[in-house]
Amino acid sequence: MDAITWIEANDIQDGDDFGAVHRYSNDWYMPKFHVHPHYEFYLFLTGKVQIVIEDEIFDARPMDLFIFPPGTLHRANVLDAHTPYERAYFYVTRQALHNFSNDQVQILDILEDAMRRKDYCYHIGEETSDPIVRLIDAYVQDENQNDPIDRELQHLRMNSLALMICRIVQRRDPVSAKPPERISEVIRYINTHITEPLSLDDLSAQFFISKYTLLHEFKSYANISVYQYILSKRVLYAQLLMQRGISPGPASKQSGFNDYAGFYRAFMNQNSLSPQAYFEQFHHTQPAK
Repeated sequence: MDAITWIEANDIQDGDDFGAVHRYSNDWYMPKFHVHPHYEFYLFLTGKVQIVIEDEIFDARPMDLFIFPPGTLHRANVLDAHTPYERAYFYVTRQALHNFSNDQVQILDILEDAMRRKDYCYHIGEETSDPIVRLIDAYVQDENQNDPIDRELQHLRMNSLALMICRIVQRRDPVSAKPPERISEVIRYINTHITEPLSLDDLSAQFFISKYTLLHEFKSYANISVYQYILSKRVLYAQLLMQRGISPGPASKQSGFNDYAGFYRAFMNQNSLSPQAYFEQFHHTQPAK
């Protein structure tokens, strides 16, 4: 059984705190929901795409900037696979964003305030998008350079990109998502009740639809099953609890798992390491803020 996995795909190399990509595709497959353990800043340039973030859907327009915070499920739904699809994006860990901050500009706090409001999308013009793309392209061009000067320049480029995003968040109005669809409401309900018992029978009764219709529509929306979604959200919630210092056993119960064995299997499938190893690794490697 597939589960949602942390998707890094070499966008952040091992040991690094940030990375950047500029991609152009003529064909595109239908991706599943996925998450990152870091922030993703995604600038849509060309194509015909819907961006789905948890229970919200956006009809992407060229020069729409999307922010995907850590642990937030998202996917790009390409509506025309034969229309050229171009995007430029960069990744930054929370710790790096904290390190970029200073007494005058608290970059991480600015972003996390916006993410608590679910202000995921901003429409920007060419005067703003062009400098972002140029910085990303310069970063990509020099990403394999090991000279200390080049590494410092990469750091400055990424710091500049983070500051540009903060300026957008503070000076521009966010773009509203489309009116919720039925499955958007289902996902919102699941997210709200993720620590409680959830079954297909419960969901179909709650939304007055058959289990067959629920399974079919959910799969079309998310490209994963209802069960996979619930399982992955519970693992993500358990990870959040462990990051806050709650040990794996209590975290598994508080995130809605009936037994530790089931939690252990789901966690290993999603993270490729045990809950205890994750707990110890996180608290060993995360500097205090």
